[in-house]
Amino acid sequence: MPPPPSPPGAALLYAPDGYDTSRPRLMGRHAAGEGFLTGLLRHAGFDRMLALTRSAADAEAFRRHVASLGSTIPAETIPDEEMHRLAGVGCLLLPGPGLSDFAWRRRRMGLGAGFSLVGVTHTISSAGAMDSIADSLVAPVQPWDAIVCTSAPVRSAVMRLLEMQGAYLARRLGATRIEGPQLPVIPLGVDCAALAPDPAARAAWRARLGLAEDDIAVLHHGRLSFHAKGHPLPMFLALGRAAAHAPGGARVVLILSGWFADETQRRAFSDQARAVAPDLAIRLVERPETGTTLRNAADLFTLLSDNVQESFGLAPVEALAAGLPVVGTDWDGLKDTVRHGETGFRVPVTLAGPMTDLAERHEAGFDSYDAFIGGVAQFTAVDVPAAEAAFTALIADPARRTRMGAAARADALARFDWPVVIAQWRALWEELARLRRDARTERAAPLRGEQRVPLRPDPTLLFADYPTRRLTPEMRLALPPGEDAASVLARLRMLVAITGVAPRRDLLPSLDSIEAALKLLEQGPAPAGHLSAELPPRRAWRLHRGLAWLLKMDLLRLADPI
Repeated sequence: MPPPPSPPGAALLYAPDGYDTSRPRLMGRHAAGEGFLTGLLRHAGFDRMLALTRSAADAEAFRRHVASLGSTIPAETIPDEEMHRLAGVGCLLLPGPGLSDFAWRRRRMGLGAGFSLVGVTHTISSAGAMDSIADSLVAPVQPWDAIVCTSAPVRSAVMRLLEMQGAYLARRLGATRIEGPQLPVIPLGVDCAALAPDPAARAAWRARLGLAEDDIAVLHHGRLSFHAKGHPLPMFLALGRAAAHAPGGARVVLILSGWFADETQRRAFSDQARAVAPDLAIRLVERPETGTTLRNAADLFTLLSDNVQESFGLAPVEALAAGLPVVGTDWDGLKDTVRHGETGFRVPVTLAGPMTDLAERHEAGFDSYDAFIGGVAQFTAVDVPAAEAAFTALIADPARRTRMGAAARADALARFDWPVVIAQWRALWEELARLRRDARTERAAPLRGEQRVPLRPDPTLLFADYPTRRLTPEMRLALPPGEDAASVLARLRMLVAITGVAPRRDLLPSLDSIEAALKLLEQGPAPAGHLSAELPPRRAWRLHRGLAWLLKMDLLRLADPI
């Protein structure tokens, strides 16, 4: 008989929201999530793909999703209530940066060193994201856990947040050791083969868009949002001016591809373009899909991001893989992905401040998240003359576009192709496994008898002063006067059939356990602990707890009432 397959080194926490790219309003995290799943299936070397799922519907969605991606390896799921099985896997991969909830659950199970938790950054500007990162300093997050940062600037921001929170905890509580998770930098990946330049797709798209052979097409692909992605005015100003000076009468065409959140966004893009670049030719392609071949129509790509909610910028990396030079901002992940002067140009950005008032207003609920990030972006200045110079340089020199485009694709293959990126994830899993093996125990391991999760303790301990008394193993119980086990069981069956009598029937002990206890009491009053003494531990504590419900229903009595 062949040996059972070895487990993968990691399992995904899977819920469709983190991986579904079929939605009409596609966010970068959705595209990144599905891309990561695809990369794991193709390049992680797993003999099966594991996911932790919180419902049967999510488990079925995971199996369908894996099949839809053309994978031939089995898709298996672990129910959320069986999370302890991850100790035989290695790592749980989370779709965001928050580790705290699962760290507490792992501790409750006594598996602090049983497996690693690995989160990943997408946006880190929301209150929820920042809180989840800061919480890792007080939750039982361990040195063998990690938050993968998709770029060096994001890692700097995460470290700064942890350092500020750590300094506060040290002064407030006198903490002498402030320790958070590992913070490796691993970029998002792309499927470079699928993004390879396609002459047939180029011809088809350019014909569809009415582009002549000599037209120079500049692509802006992604969410079209002035407050949450990149304000379009610097792009319209810089590209409009550069287009006006295109050599030999060449026509520059801006292709806007993506989706508008509402009519206000649509009107803003239209009005701004007409106001500052009336002669710039624009084609709008409202295609939110991730698999579009539209990039082939373009000669260069641009994203002048100015928004703190952006953390990596997947669309520019897809453009690099498609062989397009990129004009981006010297901002967030673009600092890592675009090599200035080699694969494109990075346009300087100036950030004003302070903006403490914006953070305060958002925290207090006066400003929405959109208002907060829009406010920060309003005071983030993209260098328009530098952007104009970058556009002009590429528009004027076809040979330079070709040279930079080739360098862009080569760089994408070397740094962002999924086999390269997944290899970095595998190296991380191996390093975390080494840290688990070398650990003597988890940090701040619970002492004997101590509650493992202090903020979510056993309610009978937390509320110990509420009742008159506790049901102890020594407390003696008896059948009601004049009743035997059969009559009590008959009344029990009648009562549980009444709506609301037992709102959590799933928590009650089995009928067999109750019947056995009642038969023991036919011999006379007995201590509560004696009624469950012969049961396995899990059934024993369920019965002991259930005795209180039997008292509540007057199916049992206290033999020695106060």
